[in-house]
Amino acid sequence: MPRRFASTASSNVRAAALVVMVGGGCGFDQQGGGVEGQLSAEALYDDLEAKLVRPDALELSPRFVLWSDGATKRRWLVVPPGTEIDSSDMDHWQLPIGAKLFKEFAVDGQRIETRMVERVSAAPDGFRFAPFVWLPDQSDAVLAPDGATEVNGTPYNVPSASDCITCHQGEPGRMLGVSAVQLGGMIDELPLSTRPDRAFSVPEPALGILHVNCGHCHNPLGTAPMQTLRFSTTDAGLPIEATAPYQTTVGVALSEWSGQGFDRRVVPGDPDGSAIFYRMSQRGSGDQMPPLGTERADDGGRAIVRDWIERL
Repeated sequence: MPRRFASTASSNVRAAALVVMVGGGCGFDQQGGGVEGQLSAEALYDDLEAKLVRPDALELSPRFVLWSDGATKRRWLVVPPGTEIDSSDMDHWQLPIGAKLFKEFAVDGQRIETRMVERVSAAPDGFRFAPFVWLPDQSDAVLAPDGATEVNGTPYNVPSASDCITCHQGEPGRMLGVSAVQLGGMIDELPLSTRPDRAFSVPEPALGILHVNCGHCHNPLGTAPMQTLRFSTTDAGLPIEATAPYQTTVGVALSEWSGQGFDRRVVPGDPDGSAIFYRMSQRGSGDQMPPLGTERADDGGRAIVRDWIERL
């Protein structure tokens, strides 16, 4: 029987002490006027009942969107007044202490989850990861550090805070999607320490799909460094065949996984013979990729990757 989210605020407030937090310190404007352990206390909303987000929260529009089983998502970044994003490394931006990144998930028009990552100290691991699950009446969202399943009668599951860290730990700034490659379309709106001198485009849509869904683990700093699927600003200036995602993927023999008769990550011209296409089509087994945060295959993403492999 699936574990269901307890919709009473009190039980989850008691669980709030379990939220994963590394480092020390505290963010600015912590008191949002709500109850501790609930989203209302994180100062995202000026008017929670009307769902009016504070005016200084910058809504982000990443170029490539992580597949989340069809959920609709919105993202906001709040930085303390007078601070800026350290963008001296265009691939690995660093948020200032006190900055908060929020991502809201909705299913069929109903808010299900809001995830928050807060920079709490200058330490490399000085971040707080906090998943909040919305109450059925949408009046607030309650901290659920252990995650939740089948939230509010939907098939949607919320990952735990430790699951969040598993995916985010491969990024030094811990903020996935906050980079020159992903936010190139809104550079002028961002408080950056350094402005890029050019656009960083991804020449092949399939590489964008792999970048956003796989690159957080498959990169030299991630949990699966044997392959690089993160598309970097360096890659953006190279012929596609010279990029790290291409060179570590196309025609490359499998090294860490074997099964179902596959022997190469991508076989040019043959998506059905390519391990990447097979694994991104699987759910509910150890063959599944990505391994966390999804229980339904991304048919749209699969079609884009299939088309690319067929054209190789």
